[in-house]
Amino acid sequence: MNDIIVKRFACIIMALFPALWGLFSFLNNTADFTDTAQNAVAPLLSMTDTYGNPALTWRAVTASWAPYLGLGAITTIETLAGILATAGILKMLSSFRKDYSEFARGKAWAMLGALCAIAVWGIGFMVVGGDWFMAWQAKENPLNTQLGALLYALPCMMALVVMMIHKENAE
Repeated sequence: MNDIIVKRFACIIMALFPALWGLFSFLNNTADFTDTAQNAVAPLLSMTDTYGNPALTWRAVTASWAPYLGLGAITTIETLAGILATAGILKMLSSFRKDYSEFARGKAWAMLGALCAIAVWGIGFMVVGGDWFMAWQAKENPLNTQLGALLYALPCMMALVVMMIHKENAE
């Protein structure tokens, strides 16, 4: 087995993380948009499940439209992650036996998808949801938001690293 082939397969396989999670998130979020906005996003934004410290809860967002806007933004970025990474996978597959420069163009698309995934799950859920909206203070399952986001973000971070360090020498 050729070293280059294995490394290219590794890039394609790792790109499946942001591709599939992004596309599946689109399907899940759009299938039950209203209930997800009301039952998942609204409690987080309104900080109803925190310790109730006024020094922190001033940042709560209680506008009735906010959960829909929030979920819309989340769904858009997740979908973008899925579309970009899928486009990257298709480009990598179509250039699998071509020059590295051709293959690298597909990698760039997949890396953009991974960056979108990291933005929404790493920064959006872990940092903004976890610390700004104090999800870690939830009375029931306090780390669900942050640990769940970590489970999504970490493989996408690893995918980004694998694709970034993959280089091939001109032969």
